[in-house]
Amino acid sequence: MIAAMMQMFAVEPMKEETIFDIEFDDVEIPDGGQCQVQFYITTLDGYDAVGVDWGDGTTQDWPESQYTMWHNWTAPGRYRVKFDGRLGWFRFVECWTSANGRTYASRPLLMPVQWGDFVESAQGTYCYWNGTREGRGLRGDVIPWGRSIKTAHCCYQGCRNLTGTFQKWGPSITNCTGVYDGCTGLSGPLPAWPKGATSGNQCYQDTGATGTIPAWPETMTSARYCYKGCTGLTGAWTDDPVLLMPDRMNGQQGLTTDHDDVVTGAGEGLRALFYEDWGGTKVRPE
Repeated sequence: MIAAMMQMFAVEPMKEETIFDIEFDDVEIPDGGQCQVQFYITTLDGYDAVGVDWGDGTTQDWPESQYTMWHNWTAPGRYRVKFDGRLGWFRFVECWTSANGRTYASRPLLMPVQWGDFVESAQGTYCYWNGTREGRGLRGDVIPWGRSIKTAHCCYQGCRNLTGTFQKWGPSITNCTGVYDGCTGLSGPLPAWPKGATSGNQCYQDTGATGTIPAWPETMTSARYCYKGCTGLTGAWTDDPVLLMPDRMNGQQGLTTDHDDVVTGAGEGLRALFYEDWGGTKVRPE
């Protein structure tokens, strides 16, 4: 049986060379076995490869044409992996351990510490990275967003072991859809939306968000189920439903529909501020 603990540690990026360090602690590999980690990657515009140091003496440029990046460790130990500043996006895919003719898929412990400030996308990076055994999967607090991240779509979706409070949004983020959906271990007050945010669908669905909701930026046009199931939200910065849910939020300018059910299952105090066709209790004026 392979026992791998995956921890991410990072320092301030130096010359934009390192996004994060990944440390596999206490990797137990039987004779003749191996442990393989896999990522999806894309490069920043103008580059055709991403540099990676696998922590076992192996360094390489991974070509953009090979969308899935992987590496095998063949000896027990502790490995520190580094990526360089040509990486535009990454997503953890899987970790496999193989020995004695059998292959095991597991989600080892993963603790993010810092984003690099050159990464452009966090889409799905840690999505549903939950362990099959106790103590595995994504753990730790939400970390500050990188300054260059434009989309955070479903970044932490379904990561039930993530803890802590919600971080201030990065200044470049526009897509906030599903970011914390199902992160039942998160709680606390909500930060202001990014100034350029365009979508917040399912963003805080079924989290432990508390306090008042922030004002919508003028750029926001869709927020389906944004606060669904958030029973700890009890108020808002205004009691004017027009400001709480502008008609532009349904994605169809000038129309009102009932598909953007923003606060279904949320606290009654919050629902009482919204129109009925947005999941609230107020009757929309004729």
